[in-house]
Amino acid sequence: MVVLAGTGALLNLPALSELVARLRRKFGHVAQPTDQGATLTPRLLFLVPAHDEESLITPCVRSIIDMDYPEKARRIIVVADNCRDRTADLARAAGAECLVRHDPALPGKPRALAWALERLPLAEWEACVIIDADTTVDRHFATGLAAQKPLRHRLVQAYFGSLNERESWLTRLAGVLTRCRYEVTYPLKQSAGLNCPLTGNGMCIGTGLLQADGWRAFSLTENWELYAQYTTAGVRIGYAGMARLFSQEAHTVRTSATQRRRWLAGRLWVLRRWGGRLLRSRCIGWHQKVDALCELGAPSPVLHLVLAVATAGAALWLLSWPFGAVIAGAALFSLWSLVATTMVVLRHHPEPWRTAAAFLMLPVYAVWRTVLAALTLVTLKDTRWRKTQHHVSAPFVGSRPGQNAVADTPRSL
Repeated sequence: MVVLAGTGALLNLPALSELVARLRRKFGHVAQPTDQGATLTPRLLFLVPAHDEESLITPCVRSIIDMDYPEKARRIIVVADNCRDRTADLARAAGAECLVRHDPALPGKPRALAWALERLPLAEWEACVIIDADTTVDRHFATGLAAQKPLRHRLVQAYFGSLNERESWLTRLAGVLTRCRYEVTYPLKQSAGLNCPLTGNGMCIGTGLLQADGWRAFSLTENWELYAQYTTAGVRIGYAGMARLFSQEAHTVRTSATQRRRWLAGRLWVLRRWGGRLLRSRCIGWHQKVDALCELGAPSPVLHLVLAVATAGAALWLLSWPFGAVIAGAALFSLWSLVATTMVVLRHHPEPWRTAAAFLMLPVYAVWRTVLAALTLVTLKDTRWRKTQHHVSAPFVGSRPGQNAVADTPRSL
């Protein structure tokens, strides 16, 4: 009974944090950043770490160049990290500067970024924006970031959407999750004064922070490590919903397995290393502490569903009335936020019925994610970075990959 009751209570923590955030947004007042000391047009340094990305680097660079933003207020640098193909040549041909790094002993995105930042004049720029090489940015991406100024001493996460959301049932389910996060959950955190999680792609980091601390995240999921570090220190992490970029989602369970195992293992590592520091931090309040621990430790929505149903079933099977019913009800009640957010997204989705039909595959997907999570837990010591395999697929119909995706998203959310 103690184990089942504890599981039910932990499952309700994310919903509790969201409920408090909604109450704070409705009845409280959260101070927003001011423009004091900020330049009219923030100078942005765009860094694109790339490893063997010759098939995707050109459209990525071209989309950044084509942004509706003054050329003098931006600089685009591709960091070709241990590449064995034409990534560097194609990046230069597309119009970007390129730094070439050869260090097979220390591969990976975090090491490449740290190496590049040591060689760049950060004082000349207000913020550094990290863009993955398989990404296409919207024309107004930089303008959306600039609206969050001043940027020099804070972080901002952009809207990170799926370029091929309608390709398969798996990408449709992933697209729903993306929309839930970036269209409902993150705007709620922003309005309630909570830090928004960093995704790793579309991160905007103030150069004042980088000059003071350098790049300090070298784990499997550097974004979660940065989120924990700066949240513990009380640094504000905002959300720029109008700064939109899009990347290709893995369209099969086989190609997405590596990515999802890396995400789970990385988050658990960060939680184990930073959880205690978050709780002891005097720079943040109890709500931020609970919310950050939920972001780091809570299971994915599908795993949350599996755990809630399993806990409810076990409580009804093993415990007598009324204890079993109370614990089962609490476990199932933890799903209210997930269900409500999903319904809001489907209501405003450009293809609600076809996307809803993808949920017919949810039982299969839930079994697969459960097995994958179990395999990840027994191999946590394997910290080798493995690249997610991409494929060339048709983007949204339109002249620009991100354009129709932005139109699909209702701003009223």
